[in-house]
Parts: sequence; structure tokens; C-alpha cells
Amino acid sequence: MTERAIIAEVDAATGDRVKVGKAELLHAMKHFLLPEDILVQLLTRILQRPTEVYTDDTKHPHEYRLFYRLDDANYLLVVVKITPNGAFFASMYPTGRSIKTAHKKMKRVKL
Repeated sequence: MTERAIIAEVDAATGDRVKVGKAELLHAMKHFLLPEDILVQLLTRILQRPTEVYTDDTKHPHEYRLFYRLDDANYLLVVVKITPNGAFFASMYPTGRSIKTAHKKMKRVKL
């Protein structure tokens, strides 16, 4: 098993210390036309000051936390995977003018 190249760690509003992997960030860059350093700043902003956070631990072997932030009338979503080895950035993308309906049915995390 190869080690994940961690390029940043972010303290999220939930108390999680989220590790950001290079491969996951490069994948997220496909959804945004931003340089890597600015994307890390945006990711940090969403994790530290989310509008809403939902948790999903029902269908997967690991828990996922969904961090939504409303910016300029559009939502941005950061997905964090919680494992026994820590919290890891999984994905990031815009969802438009609303939170996804399926996510609204999940457990909301109080901040």
C-alpha cells in the first residue's frame, strides 16, 4: 500500500483535523478553475466556517461528513471521510443554489 501524499491539514469547525491529500485535491481542481493554493484556501474556508454540516454513517463502512458553505447564493460542498486513521478530504464541488435533497435527509451536525 502506498502512502498518501498529504499537502495540508485543516482544523474543521467539527473539531476534526482534516488531512488533504495531493491526489484528492488534484481531482477537486477539475471542478474549479483555480490554482492549487487558492483551492486550499477555499477548502479551509468551507471546513472552518460552514453554513451546514451533515453526517452519513449508514451506507458505508466509514462515516462521511458533508460541509456546505453558502457563498454568493451558491453552495460549495466539501466531503470528509472519517476513518480510524483520522479525517481525510475526499472531494469538493459546487452544488448550485441548494443543498442536495438526499443530503438534507441526513443527520445535521450542530456546530
